[in-house]
Amino acid sequence: MTQDEHEAAGSLMAKLRLFIRDELDADERALFASLMAPAVAQAFGESGTDVEGFGIVRWRPHLPEALVTELHAEGITVVGLEDPERRPPT
Repeated sequence: MTQDEHEAAGSLMAKLRLFIRDELDADERALFASLMAPAVAQAFGESGTDVEGFGIVRWRPHLPEALVTELHAEGITVVGLEDPERRPPT
């Protein structure tokens, strides 16, 4: 990880904390957590543990029905994330 990537990640985490704390009510925070859970689980799933069997394997989160309905209604999808290692030369 480059220093710029590290700083961007830290900045994003700080902004997310503020956004969650200041802009979301309790119900919205719960829905936001449902969206974030897979990424957070992935971040910790490969770090290794002292106890075998605690890794995350093929975990599929359960999203609340209201959130699924809204995602479909808004047409929100994830197409892909750019891998900085695979960028074409500029």
